[in-house]
Amino acid sequence: MRKEIALSEKGQITLPKDIRDAVGLKPNDKVLFTVDDGRLILTPKTMSFSDLAGFLGSPPNGPATLEEIEETIASAASEAALKPLKTPKGQAA
Repeated sequence: MRKEIALSEKGQITLPKDIRDAVGLKPNDKVLFTVDDGRLILTPKTMSFSDLAGFLGSPPNGPATLEEIEETIASAASEAALKPLKTPKGQAA
């Protein structure tokens, strides 16, 4: 899904309902903005803990700081957001 959204004079955007619904965003949910190689990636911070299992692995230098953990989560979420969506069998893309 791709949409063009105009930036307001205050630099704000409104996410259309069909986009919010597609990613499960509800009022007061948080989103993460990531700039990666000139691309702006908007990722919902509604992932469950089980969605993140295995992303961090064992830290090679001992326990990770909260900042390191959040950076790793953001990076993994950005990578997941860039992967093409799978189409269920029997449906056209």
